[in-house]
Amino acid sequence: MHTPDYFVLRQDSAGWVECKTAEELERLTVKAPNRYVRDGRGEWRCPPGEAHASPLGLGYRVWSSAEINWAFQRNLLFLEDYLRCDPGSVAGFVTPAIKAAIEDKPGIPLHELLEGSGVEQRDEIYLLIATGGVYVDLSAAPLVEPEKVSVFIDADTAGAYRRAWRELEANGAICGRADSQSGQTPDAHSEAFRLLAGASEEDLIAANRRFDVVQRHLAGEKTPNSIPARTLRFWLAQYRLAKETHGNGYVGLLPKTGARGNRTNRLPEESRKLLTQFVDSDYENLRQKTRVASWAALKRTCDDRGLVAPSYVTFCAAVRGRPTFDQTFKRKGRRAAYTHASFYFALEPTTPRHGDRPFEIGHIDHTELDVEIVCSHTGRPLGRPWMTILTDAFSRRCLALHLTFDVPSYRSCMMILRDCVKRNSRLPQVIVIDGGPEFQSTYFEALLARYECTKKTRPPAKARFGSVCERLFGTTNTQFIHNLRGNTQITRNVRQVTKGNEPVGEATWTLACLYEYLSTFLFEIYDAIRHPALGRSPREAYLAGVESTGVRPNRVITYDQAFLMATLPTTPRGTAKVIPGRGVIINHIYYWAEAFRDPAVENRDVAIRYDPFDVGTGYAFVKRRWVECHSEHHMVLQDRSEKELMLASKEVRRQRQLHSRERFTLTARKLADFLESAEAEEKCLVQRLRDRESKSIHHHGLLAVVGAPSNPEDYLESRPGSPPTALSGPGKAMATTIYGDF
Repeated sequence: MHTPDYFVLRQDSAGWVECKTAEELERLTVKAPNRYVRDGRGEWRCPPGEAHASPLGLGYRVWSSAEINWAFQRNLLFLEDYLRCDPGSVAGFVTPAIKAAIEDKPGIPLHELLEGSGVEQRDEIYLLIATGGVYVDLSAAPLVEPEKVSVFIDADTAGAYRRAWRELEANGAICGRADSQSGQTPDAHSEAFRLLAGASEEDLIAANRRFDVVQRHLAGEKTPNSIPARTLRFWLAQYRLAKETHGNGYVGLLPKTGARGNRTNRLPEESRKLLTQFVDSDYENLRQKTRVASWAALKRTCDDRGLVAPSYVTFCAAVRGRPTFDQTFKRKGRRAAYTHASFYFALEPTTPRHGDRPFEIGHIDHTELDVEIVCSHTGRPLGRPWMTILTDAFSRRCLALHLTFDVPSYRSCMMILRDCVKRNSRLPQVIVIDGGPEFQSTYFEALLARYECTKKTRPPAKARFGSVCERLFGTTNTQFIHNLRGNTQITRNVRQVTKGNEPVGEATWTLACLYEYLSTFLFEIYDAIRHPALGRSPREAYLAGVESTGVRPNRVITYDQAFLMATLPTTPRGTAKVIPGRGVIINHIYYWAEAFRDPAVENRDVAIRYDPFDVGTGYAFVKRRWVECHSEHHMVLQDRSEKELMLASKEVRRQRQLHSRERFTLTARKLADFLESAEAEEKCLVQRLRDRESKSIHHHGLLAVVGAPSNPEDYLESRPGSPPTALSGPGKAMATTIYGDF
């Protein structure tokens, strides 16, 4: 049993499709030869899958990565926005001029067509290509390399020119550049190159001096008297031998001092095998034994078997000779070994990892900033804020910013998308996220689906896939956050933290001030600094990308009430109970609406949403519609700007959150102290009762010993505490003493 990747529905057929890389299929052919085979045409098949699908009238196809035309795949991603849009959304008055230029020069290079057009005209050119208004062979070359793309008025014209071109080539009218490259490069003398590559600078200096002496001798000139005749004869012999053997006499004059000495391994074969075994099994495991401990165990085993034990230096050399990645993986696990893993180098023409244009791929990630924040009114510490950013992979530009005191949740994801639309009036085509639970929310996925955005998840524990965000986080911390008062760098070394240098005591930044300066840093300072990976600033890369790949007006998202309602988050519970006369509680604040007066709604749970940018407004789903609710802060905040509302709302919610937490903690502590004292009192009372019962039993035992009747009341007076009067002698004295004590 297995699950294929797709089930494809076509107009005339349907069936399963399984996609695998060519390398994986080659491995699976050896592992499961009955499942994957290659037919006579070189195509991959899955006989068990075909046998299961055939009785149902369905198909089963295995797709290999080797069958993908990456130029076509890349062009489809590039034109996706235009394939989804209405042709009428782009102005049509330029179309006749564009078509006229193509008709005048069939096969015109795309870059010539783009250079003579404005930004709006470039959008129309790409729209014509996507909708078939003009013809481009999308399998021939990527559109982002316009100098390689030819544009025709239609497919028939392109076919005619292609046939004419082939006839000219067949008749020899066109000389291909391959003629100049038909000859093979002369075979290099591998041994000579190996000797030269292994020579140090000192070896080359010595060889140059020897070569000068040899050349002077061969030319009949006098050689220096400091060179003995025997040494000169040896150099001549080495020069001639190297010239005959390697075709280059110079390499024969290279000193071979590095090869001196006896390099034969003097350890017996059994000792070497045992050394390799101990390094592999005893040292390289999750116990992480030290080298000394592992070598000591090896030495003891060798002594027990009567073998020559390797020295500690030899053992350490064997450890260092192992692959770093494999050794770290076996000793510390996958995450620790990831930093030593080799980088992935794109050796084949696939789709670029960062996209071909702005807003094609965006990355979302969170980090807790290394700075303490205080309340703007009371100066009370509020904790460290969380920063969420959305970064454009192509230009490395920060597209959106969100600050909050709450740990990452889907609410932060919704707000970062809202900020992106507010700043740029659009969302990325593909959004890359990590595997965090905040990205698995139904509301978040519904918002992406509504605006036709594709969500892709990075592999777990592989930070390089999120390097676009991680680099920006590091730059923000080192160049901005770590230079502020109240930064928490010192807390990394807890033992160095004292009351005098504790970050909380140094905190002076409020959330509003931090947000303002952080926005300035990301959208003005960082945006204008040259990026080492781009060779220019993110702003320049973004503007150049938009100019060359089009504005794509069909992707514009209006920042209106409909979009705002789609991005409103809810509380962790998602519902709230309607309390008569008070309303619903959202984030520790009461919200009221006239619809709550209905008796059918009172004391019922209703779905709720709130606006993180406005603490004065909330929403409740009452009788199949969303109604607007107002809090006690509505009158104070109703005339504030959206930015002021956002920052003030976060402070109010944080203060309420801390107040509720401290109130609960204080109440719990008082209750615990009270109950503890009550329990102690109970223990005292129980112990007193036990002591009294024990003394009573002891008293009855003594009376029985001295011969007293079973009913002591016969000997007691009515006054409590009086001793018995019927006893005499020793019994009377003993009874008097015990009863008096009791």
